[in-house]
Amino acid sequence: MLARRAPPVKGSAASLRADPPATIMGPMTPMLKNTARRPSAVPPRLLLMLAACAALQAGCAGWSYDRIRLGQEHREYERAFPEAGVRRTETTLCYLAQDRLGRTDAVVVLLTRDRRVCGKLHAAHFERNYGFKVERGYALRGEVDPGLAELSAAGPIDALRAIADELTSTEGDTAARQTRAWVAAGLVRMVQHWPHVGDEGPAFTRLTDTLERVAGGGVTRITVNARGVYELAYTVGTPR
Repeated sequence: MLARRAPPVKGSAASLRADPPATIMGPMTPMLKNTARRPSAVPPRLLLMLAACAALQAGCAGWSYDRIRLGQEHREYERAFPEAGVRRTETTLCYLAQDRLGRTDAVVVLLTRDRRVCGKLHAAHFERNYGFKVERGYALRGEVDPGLAELSAAGPIDALRAIADELTSTEGDTAARQTRAWVAAGLVRMVQHWPHVGDEGPAFTRLTDTLERVAGGGVTRITVNARGVYELAYTVGTPR
């Protein structure tokens, strides 16, 4: 899948974990009892409809992501996502869904040269303004087979750096670039989590705008399962 090979990382990569202390948020400001002077900007029924539509879009991205399996061939994954949100490049299949409530779902399927699935990554970003507070959050989950992705010589951290570099240097239309940027930003934040790891790679300077919306310092997890697959997770803020 990747043209470059990242340098190997010394030491065992059986399991890496870093969980900073959780941030406890204070209680939400109670609603005013007298609502006669402050009419709601959006009717409650419309809010419920919008929330239902948002849940459907988010669910579609999640369900489609879960259908993808590492090692699948083109005919097995080609129609996993709604066609309207799909973009294709030589090494990726990208799916982007956005709703009016401030949620963005970005799924990137990493492909080998013969179009087999060697990795899958799902990023979800949330930014909602309630008037009295703004709620933000970001979550990334993924699986990467280093053998299929030609990253067997690299450790997990170097693999993340190499994938982020690839995602931010690949050509494509605006939607494809946005999709890959949401995913690559989470990978960069994960790389930053480990001390003495060196720089984040060239992806960092290419993601200036997106990184402003994806905060660092979240909860990061990288695990290598029994099949040698890297299982990734990064969460910051208030996921929904």
